[in-house]
Amino acid sequence: MALPNKEKYDQKKIDNLLAYLRLYQQKGQPIDYEILVDGFKAVRRTSDPDMFTMFENFVNADTRAIEILLFSGTSNNNEKRIFYFGEDQKQALSGTEVKGFIDEEVQRKLREMDYETLQRENSKLQKHIEDLEGEVDELEKQNARLEARQSPLNSFLGDIGSSLVETFIKRNPKLMATIPGGEALAGLLQPENNDGDAAPQHESEVSFKAKSNVGSLSEEDQAAVQFVNQVKAQFSKSEFEDVLLILQTLADDKSKISLILNHVNIKS
Repeated sequence: MALPNKEKYDQKKIDNLLAYLRLYQQKGQPIDYEILVDGFKAVRRTSDPDMFTMFENFVNADTRAIEILLFSGTSNNNEKRIFYFGEDQKQALSGTEVKGFIDEEVQRKLREMDYETLQRENSKLQKHIEDLEGEVDELEKQNARLEARQSPLNSFLGDIGSSLVETFIKRNPKLMATIPGGEALAGLLQPENNDGDAAPQHESEVSFKAKSNVGSLSEEDQAAVQFVNQVKAQFSKSEFEDVLLILQTLADDKSKISLILNHVNIKS
């Protein structure tokens, strides 16, 4: 807000202000104004030029000054024109008035600075959010890839157990064919081969992948799960882990099969 303009009362200047208001009203851009006589609102805020001269009804021999406020649009920002009567009114603004205007201007500048700072911080936060969303998206993709590679045996055997069973199944397909449900379990793991005409690789070099996830089991998958559950039901947790270790040992060294059969006196 600009400092108010103070000058000695001049009827010609008053008439010029009225003409100014009428001109803008005719142009379709009426200006709000307000007139105070010694602090009393003689003409309340309006844009009607015909009400301008109403302030004269409140002017008398004791009147010290009139104030005319010209508003900017619909806001409360205004330009103040002060016309005083008598020589003793011609004086500079008081220290309190000056301080008030300075404080108001300082606060306005501070508000502008705060707004600009908030805009910059908001822009940085938006960029940070976009970066985090990108990281989350990438993590979700990595997790999906890991789940796709996960063995269907993991959910009910655990990582170690499923690894041992998979190795045993891969190395002993004929043995699995003689076990009820064994073919279905072996079918869960297929050799990963992109070229159907390529020559079969060495058994130890073939990589395997799960045919399906545990969440969507086929009939063969369900048969495999049933087979493993039947096997697990025969042992305690620690016993089952020992059985898996024995199977892994036999898969690594098949010469030990006959040794174990003879040791426990089992007829083949």
